[in-house]
Amino acid sequence: MTDPAELPTFELHSVGIRARARAGDGTFVVMAGSQAREQAVDSFERSGPPGYKQFRAELIADGRLAASETPGVLVFTQDVDFGKSTPAAVVVLARNADGTREWSRVLPSGVRQTHGEWLAAEGGTAALDLRGPLITPVDTNWPPFFAEMAERLLAFEDRQPELVQMLQDVGISMNHDDGEPLQVMDPFSFVSSVVKYRDPAKLTRFLTGLAARLNVTAPVPTSFHGLPGSNPINAWFFLYRKDRQPDDIPLLWTLARQAVTGQVDDDQFRLALSKVGIGLAKLTQGLYWLNPWAFLPLNSINTGYLESRGVRGSGKVKSVPEFEAVLDAARPLAPDFVSLSHAARVSADEGRKVAQLMDDAFPFSQYREDAARYTDDRVKGNLALDRRYAPLLLELLDGSFRYLKPGRSPYSGREQLAVKVTLGGGPKTDGGTFGRALMFADDSGFEYVTFPAGLTLEVGLPEGRSDAARQALQDDSVRAQLLNALLAPLPTLSPATLTLNTDFGSLKLLPLREAQREEVAATIATYAQGFGKSRRLRVGLTLTPTELESSAFPERLEGALTYLDNLMGQLDTLSRAPEPVQPLPGLIEVPGQTDEVPAQFTPIPGVPINQILYGPPGTGKTYRVVDEALSVLDPAFLKAHPGAEGRAARKGRYDQLVEQGRVSFVTFHQSFGYEDFIEGIKPVMRAGQLSYQLHDGVFLNAVRAAGGPLAPVEEETETPAAPASVPASVRTDGQVWRIYIDGTVPVSHVRDRSLARSEIRMGSYGKPPRDLTGLDVEELSGRQLLFKDSMREGDLVLLATGADRIGAVGIVTGPYRFDPHGDPVFTLDYAHTRSVRWLATGLDLGATATLGKSFSRPTLQRVAGLSPTQVLARLSLEESPPPSGPVMQPHVLIIDEINRGNVSKIFGELITLLETGKRAGSSEALTATLPLSRRSLSVPQSLYVIGTMNTADRSLTLLDAALRRRFVFRPVWPEPEVLPVIEIGGDALDLRKFLYVINDRIERLLSREQVIGHAYLLGLPATLEGVASALRERILPLLEEYFFEDWSKIRTVLADDSKEEAQQFIQVHKTGGELRYRVNEAAFEDIEAFTLVYGNMQDADFPFRS
Repeated sequence: MTDPAELPTFELHSVGIRARARAGDGTFVVMAGSQAREQAVDSFERSGPPGYKQFRAELIADGRLAASETPGVLVFTQDVDFGKSTPAAVVVLARNADGTREWSRVLPSGVRQTHGEWLAAEGGTAALDLRGPLITPVDTNWPPFFAEMAERLLAFEDRQPELVQMLQDVGISMNHDDGEPLQVMDPFSFVSSVVKYRDPAKLTRFLTGLAARLNVTAPVPTSFHGLPGSNPINAWFFLYRKDRQPDDIPLLWTLARQAVTGQVDDDQFRLALSKVGIGLAKLTQGLYWLNPWAFLPLNSINTGYLESRGVRGSGKVKSVPEFEAVLDAARPLAPDFVSLSHAARVSADEGRKVAQLMDDAFPFSQYREDAARYTDDRVKGNLALDRRYAPLLLELLDGSFRYLKPGRSPYSGREQLAVKVTLGGGPKTDGGTFGRALMFADDSGFEYVTFPAGLTLEVGLPEGRSDAARQALQDDSVRAQLLNALLAPLPTLSPATLTLNTDFGSLKLLPLREAQREEVAATIATYAQGFGKSRRLRVGLTLTPTELESSAFPERLEGALTYLDNLMGQLDTLSRAPEPVQPLPGLIEVPGQTDEVPAQFTPIPGVPINQILYGPPGTGKTYRVVDEALSVLDPAFLKAHPGAEGRAARKGRYDQLVEQGRVSFVTFHQSFGYEDFIEGIKPVMRAGQLSYQLHDGVFLNAVRAAGGPLAPVEEETETPAAPASVPASVRTDGQVWRIYIDGTVPVSHVRDRSLARSEIRMGSYGKPPRDLTGLDVEELSGRQLLFKDSMREGDLVLLATGADRIGAVGIVTGPYRFDPHGDPVFTLDYAHTRSVRWLATGLDLGATATLGKSFSRPTLQRVAGLSPTQVLARLSLEESPPPSGPVMQPHVLIIDEINRGNVSKIFGELITLLETGKRAGSSEALTATLPLSRRSLSVPQSLYVIGTMNTADRSLTLLDAALRRRFVFRPVWPEPEVLPVIEIGGDALDLRKFLYVINDRIERLLSREQVIGHAYLLGLPATLEGVASALRERILPLLEEYFFEDWSKIRTVLADDSKEEAQQFIQVHKTGGELRYRVNEAAFEDIEAFTLVYGNMQDADFPFRS
């Protein structure tokens, strides 16, 4: 007999309760002291298994389950053996539950194991883990009608057009068959065309009409519990005429006759499963419609439910014997298959709140409402929206398509809310095709093109340098075929669009209409001639919110998907064409690298090199720096994405530039000094000893990023040494090294920044980074020893991007350095670095084909058997001389709150060097010697400085006059016109007028520098409570500061002097000869108190349209 102490213990946690149980062979004992919920949920009271409800009542009656000191919680007074885990879970939770999933334990490894998983591991069975009948009979009346209708349909095998006409006569829409009227029909497709409508009233209306035409005598059903609907996009059981085989329709009629008798032939069953567009779920669902007493649909909902109840392999049926085995195992679970199917649907709906079609239309209004709840947390919102809407999209998109392959692909962006599913490969794969569907709630969606509100479907040829499709398109007939596919008619309100990215920047959305045939042909030709270039050819079409919510939604979606599937097939054929054999070039071409580095930099016309955005708080100064930075770094992109609708795109491009190291950002404050901004000495620990090291500040790093000729700091300030010389060539006795930076991920900011900074970097393998210089040999790993001591200046280094890929080649030019603060990307890892002069980057060479060697897994590896000279020869790479100086490129330094710090102290000697005429390359250029490092510094023309300055804060210092003279000052004033007019209980509150009038009075009483920015009224709920909260918590405290708590002037600003007392925000009372002021909370709940702030003004008094 097993010792109870040795039995595994499982726990069940829910809100407010916790229970523990021991599981054995045929036993499941809930232990004394475990808790249970006192109040049962409504669904359990209505439809819970009677045996469980009775057993729970007995436990309460005999005191084994008694009230506890905690309200709403019962407690087990002794051990109770339930035999199985599910009845135990049901009694504890007071609701329907699956004990094999609810009960779990934590293994010593830290992995959580459910009771069901333990049963499987122990070789037990989880079948029927409940007492009594699992499912009570469902009250519904559709099965008799459908069974009789199936028998009547069998008489129409030779009169199939009559069935098509019958469906159309009762109001069911039928698609054309490859452009011609449909003339074929089978019983499965007939019923499927009916049940694609989910609305019960509509279903009853259609069935009433069909009953009269088919002479069905059974009562027309009004209840459809347990009846699964069909996919409206894939209702037919046969393909379109051009893809249909001669035996497809006869096979379906044969199966229908067998379904009515309840005996299906195995050969016919297997043959049907092999047909395109008919899977297990669809076939068994059709059998169930025709004979719901004999068959059970094995769709995803039912198979998941059966698996949870111990019926294994229901989703892997491939033959009639396997199907019958599943049916035999499922029969004891319910009185009939209809009740079982209904219970599975109820369980699925309770377990996952998945969106469903509403009156056969997509619930887009509900999607908009759901999306609006997550505007403050888009990461969480995208996860929640994916869980709710992606399953419905996948169900709708999973039709009889050859090339569209729907799959789960949650949207993970932080800037916007969207639901995404994939329809094929990714848009950045090298070769093949891509496809996806994206749904946005409004017109602000943006990725590489704009996405309007609705469901956008897109397919195309991805980025990458594969030339297979381009080679195939050299054939005129192939181009003509693709052109005709692109211009095929669509049932959607708007045409599909074609885009081709040639350079980063604006992408043109070319409408695919017949009128644009020549322009479309020219775009295809442009793509075809772009050999070796990374370009994406994309076709997209959008179903608008109107189309999604219309009764024609199924037909329009099916038409759109058919168009894209045909197009995807052609693109797939193009991408698989054999690529031309290109002659090997004499030299590896390094994109963007020239032999000579220009000594001068031409400033961008119209853009100040030094500027400060100043204004009152809340006017969007920091918001504006995104556009100011883009005007320097990517003016074409800024121009191509104007206005509010382009903001998300501009912010996304700005973030990319930050990640690329093209933008530096710093906020000044009272403790910020010269040591933080320019250079300073900081204490470091080396080998247990305190020493001091010189560090460059934000400004010097920005100078270097802009291409300024600034020498690096030395490692030790106590013993400054001469800068390490850059070897003119590789060492004759040098070694060849292979290194991974950030593994083999295709896109890596760490790798990109390392290349941009002319470095190689090594991480710390999940440990806090430490300076290797101060560690004993025993503390270093083998790779760390190689990187720190074995690698030498003049060695050749190969940057690997895969086990057989070379991405860059360079010469090691510097010793080991510990540099965790050189860039924010390296703060948490990759702090170990060496300087490298890259000879070639942007490569994608095969290591085996080029060097005869593939790379192993370690981060750093010595490539044995090859010398640097041999490698350079095999790569056909000529070693170019070191560049004469750094490459100058525009870099933006943003200084937020520039007047919050001690500007003269922070800038020091740089005040003179910042002046445009004193910068490097100017006729009056000046160079200063930094006092600590004794290095020469000249500020390059390519460094743009943008500051922001709050003019209203009395605690801030005024800018030094010398600094003022060297900056262009640009005011940023409030923009009331960007605020909305909101409807509240039938009344309109014009926030534009509200803010404009308040600021007009502040300007008259104080100054323009102390007005209130429009940002104070943005980001609020569009309710009276939201506006009231902004006035109470944001604006009033600011007015108190501005007016030194002079409440009489605050009353003037809010027009309280001209309102009734009940509507005054600030009320005044005379007490003992003194005036007392108090905030009137009731006014914040009265919309008229707000509208009266501007009530005495005329529309003509405002500088915007009312």
